[in-house]
Amino acid sequence: MRSRIKWFTVHRWLGLVLGAWFALVGMSGAILVFEDSLDAWLNPSLLLSGSSGPPLSAQTIVERAEALYPLGLVEKIRFPADDRDVYRLTLRVTPRRVGAERVEAMFEPSSAKFLGARSLDRLGVARPDLLRTLYEFHRNVLLGNAGSNIVGIAGLLLLGSAITGFVLAIPRSRAALKRLLWINPQSSLTRIAFDLHRSTGIVFALTLLLATATGATLVYVNYVRDVVSVFSKVDPFPTVPWQAQKANEQLQLDRIVADVRRRFPDHVLREIHGSPRQTAGHLYYLKRDGDVHRLGDTIAWINPASGEMMVERSPRTRTAGEGFMHWLFPLHSGTAFGNIGRIAMSATGVVPLLMVVTGLWVWLRKRRGERIARMRQSQRISSVASVQTGRAP
Repeated sequence: MRSRIKWFTVHRWLGLVLGAWFALVGMSGAILVFEDSLDAWLNPSLLLSGSSGPPLSAQTIVERAEALYPLGLVEKIRFPADDRDVYRLTLRVTPRRVGAERVEAMFEPSSAKFLGARSLDRLGVARPDLLRTLYEFHRNVLLGNAGSNIVGIAGLLLLGSAITGFVLAIPRSRAALKRLLWINPQSSLTRIAFDLHRSTGIVFALTLLLATATGATLVYVNYVRDVVSVFSKVDPFPTVPWQAQKANEQLQLDRIVADVRRRFPDHVLREIHGSPRQTAGHLYYLKRDGDVHRLGDTIAWINPASGEMMVERSPRTRTAGEGFMHWLFPLHSGTAFGNIGRIAMSATGVVPLLMVVTGLWVWLRKRRGERIARMRQSQRISSVASVQTGRAP
């Protein structure tokens, strides 16, 4: 009994201290599960293509972007995922590496028409910035690196809250087991809130534990990688030695793209990370049916100067440790289990709000009942003392 009281105390105070934050982060996560679809719905003029026809090559789109931003540097190319999607390029609009503004520019796939751009450094509630702001809040509560540490520590504490709640919900009798998921609509409002709090926690226990554990792990991913490497090697991507290029020497991006597609004929190229003007290695993300990661489960590390594939990281080449690291985000976002997993993780994001509201209601009602009981006991003691005083000779 005493140990159960300790579990309850820990669970109660973690909920009171972190409850509001837990609810907000959970709700933002529930929305971000469907980030791409919601972003396109909010910004159709930027993210939905109005033209038809075969898409132009990546090289053509990059040249169009460089014409619009002559001092810019393309850092990422996102390919259209379907007929209504657009090319999305991330650029630094000035040559400076530190403090240079970053924008995302969108282009029609079949005509290279410039649809517009949005800053990747500006946060706000305007439609172009809303989903990014929500993501930054979910990741670091809008406080940068310091905020990431806050989110990581709070995530570990919330993991403790989920574990203590599960321990407290474990039934201690057969009758309690039968009532574990039962909510009696004819009970008092406080009893309904308590049953809803307990039953929801049990139903979503696994996904709550998974979301909080993977979320905290992703905050400290570099430390986790070091720990995992002790048991199974996690190789870093190799660096490409700097090579001087002639001023008139053009890097043929399309040639490298075509070569990568030949190497992986059953994959679709989703993104390229790395500037075409740099001699650092570029990451090519490739996806095929059944992949768990939103960008695909295959990454090719390409030397942009020679087209040589330096590393392939895919299900057939990953070590156990690299596989573990790869699965963290798909498990956190639910993409590991397809649409059903995404819906489940989105619903899990709503659960903290329900848990906080019902838990707070039960706690406040319990405190009110205890306060009334103390007042009545005090009145009874006063009454008895008055009677005894009246009888005294």
